[in-house]
Amino acid sequence: MSKYHIALSFAGEDRDYVDRVATHLRENGVEVFYDKFEETKLWGKDLYTYLTDIYQNRALYTVMFVSEAYKEKLWTNHERQSAQARAFSESQEYCQTTG
Repeated sequence: MSKYHIALSFAGEDRDYVDRVATHLRENGVEVFYDKFEETKLWGKDLYTYLTDIYQNRALYTVMFVSEAYKEKLWTNHERQSAQARAFSESQEYCQTTG
């Protein structure tokens, strides 16, 4: 049950760049999960469970913006692990972009 074409995973330090990418994607008809676009939906949620569902089940692809800050963050590691869990459950490679 996919809702998003792409979920973006990034460290807060990279938000300026990711914001431009997310806006460009949305303006071009891509259903994108980007936390800034979902702020009101995130209020009061159990983020651990909610984000697991997004990255593991509801997004067709995850684009990870890997940086020095990315590897140090708890949330980005959780998002990455959720995306990888999908690959294991589907027994195939799950596209992940690094850069």
